[in-house]
Amino acid sequence: MKNLDGRLQAAADLVTPGGFLLDVGTDHGYLPIWLMEQGKIRGAIASDVNLNPLISAKMNIQAAGLSDKIDTRLADGLSGIDLTEVTDIAIAGMGGMLIGDILEARSPLAGKHLILQPMTQAPYLRRWLCRNGYAISAESPAEAGGKFYAVISARYEGSNWECDDFFAHVGKMPDALRSPQKRQLAGQYLKFLQNKLRVILLGMSQSASGDPAAEQYQEIYLQLDELLEREGSL
Repeated sequence: MKNLDGRLQAAADLVTPGGFLLDVGTDHGYLPIWLMEQGKIRGAIASDVNLNPLISAKMNIQAAGLSDKIDTRLADGLSGIDLTEVTDIAIAGMGGMLIGDILEARSPLAGKHLILQPMTQAPYLRRWLCRNGYAISAESPAEAGGKFYAVISARYEGSNWECDDFFAHVGKMPDALRSPQKRQLAGQYLKFLQNKLRVILLGMSQSASGDPAAEQYQEIYLQLDELLEREGSL
C-alpha cells in the first residue's frame, strides 16, 4: 500500500504495538491496512457512518489480502460496536466537536487508548477530554496539504478538571519540542497556531464593537510568543 499522509502517519505512530484497532470514520481503510502490513497490530475494525466509503475500504482490505484481519462495520461513531477486544480507538479527520460527541456517546472509555486528530476545533476537544476525565499524555505534530495538525493521545483516568485557555489551544505540543524527531514539525505547528491567533486578533481589532474574547486570545498569543522565543531557532 502507498504511504500514509502526514496526519495518518502521526496517528499510526501512536498505535499500541500488538494492539487491536478500531478506526472510526475509516474512509478508505488506509490506516488499519498500513498497520497490518507493517505487522504493528494483530487486527482491526474499520467503521464508517457512510456506506460508499465503507465499500471502498472493504475493497482495499480485500485487495491487500487482509479480510480475515480487518472487519468492516457500518456504524455511527462507536454505536453498536463491541469494544471488548479493542485496545486503541482512532478518530481522525473530523472536527473536534464531532469527535467529542462520538466519545460522549460511549464515555467513559476506560482501558482504551484514544488517538484523536481534529481537523478543526482542537481547543474544544481538549476541553472536553479534561472535563470528562481523560488525561492527554502526549501530542504529535502532523502536516498535510500545507496545514498543520495535532494528533492527541489520551486515556480515561477519571479525574475531571478545567484546563486553562493556553492548554486548550496548545495542549501538550510544547513537550514535542523535546523530541529530536518531532522538534522541527512541532515548532512549525506552534508557529502555524500563532499565525492563526494573529489573524483572529486582527479581525477582532477591526470590529467596531470590539470583542470580549480579544483579551483571552491576546494572552494566549503572548504566552505562545514567549515559548517560541525561549526555544530559539526551530
